[in-house]
Amino acid sequence: MIMMSRREEESIKYIKIENSNGQELIKLIHKKFKNQSIIDNKYKILKEKGYILFPLIKNDDLINLLIELLEDKFFFKIISMKGTYHKNYKYKNIKEALENKIPSKFIDLIPNSYDIIGEIAIIEFDKFQGSENQELNSLKLQIAKAITEGSKSISSVFEKKSEIKGTYRLRELNLLYGENKTETIHKENMCIFKLDIKQTFFTPRLVYERNRIANSNIKGNEVIMDLFAGVGPFSIQIAKKHPVTIHSFDINRIAYNYLQENIGLNKLMGIIIPHHINISALIDPLNNLGSILKHKADRVIMNLPEKSLDYTDIACFLMKKSGGILHNYQFCEKPNSIEKAQDKLKFSLKELNWQIEEVLKSKIVKSYSPKSELVVHDLKIKSIT
Repeated sequence: MIMMSRREEESIKYIKIENSNGQELIKLIHKKFKNQSIIDNKYKILKEKGYILFPLIKNDDLINLLIELLEDKFFFKIISMKGTYHKNYKYKNIKEALENKIPSKFIDLIPNSYDIIGEIAIIEFDKFQGSENQELNSLKLQIAKAITEGSKSISSVFEKKSEIKGTYRLRELNLLYGENKTETIHKENMCIFKLDIKQTFFTPRLVYERNRIANSNIKGNEVIMDLFAGVGPFSIQIAKKHPVTIHSFDINRIAYNYLQENIGLNKLMGIIIPHHINISALIDPLNNLGSILKHKADRVIMNLPEKSLDYTDIACFLMKKSGGILHNYQFCEKPNSIEKAQDKLKFSLKELNWQIEEVLKSKIVKSYSPKSELVVHDLKIKSIT
């Protein structure tokens, strides 16, 4: 079993010098070490009968370099003793929090980041490569505890157990530590979203992208179609800032219910009309909603990167034939993912007798996997018939 040491019992190295040499030591450290901090700020600086003791980081090479620099300057002594943590010290990351509390062979297995949705943290152990044993499971628990200890707002930590899959874009999650509660309230860009992490799709990693779209050049009274709205992160952030009408669609009944609730939780300038529907049904001649919305959109948002091109016909069906703005998200393979994604979309539009009138913006939103990237295209498109 991997045991976590108690903070006050950890033994570290201190440099002990006379009080009068304290400032000189600090100046020398700033001058010689620059970006490498040799004083460990996690621990308290101690005083002892005319002496001051500075805690040193656990790096023997740097400590030996410090010893060489000080040998002819003034008296000092390197001693090992139990260190005392600063109560309010905040770790920079999980690795720092668990440093010297777990065997060194496991340090590189610790994930560099995790998602936070409301009071819930979601972490992926991709470096474990499917290995499961008592020691690694104990490590997962320690990491989960470290996350909650490092943030008072996080009450539960879940592990990703599968990729996003299925029509509703859900993934399997396993509780590692804390309260087994999957419903939470997430705050983003001055908006509030209630959701269930197991029953709805939501990613906090698009926070800047949603803010970018919400702050783009959206005109008053635009009619906007959000084709895969989920619990409403795009729709609500746009309607909060603009007097527009947004039709927000989702096939997941639970996501649709949260969307309705979230509309009421936020003060909006615009109007959001939620629809629980498979958007493919809109082009059915017998579909009343489709008949009403046909060619009414000034702007269409297609945030379904796995399959957005499969619904290009729906976007064109809803867009004004005179032209409008399309926000299209795709996962596309490297290299030259932007060019590849645009070529695919251009071909898909051409088959429907639509064309790209102007490329407003094309960019990589984020890396998705070692071989692919999430790409967004903001385009002016129009019908050529």
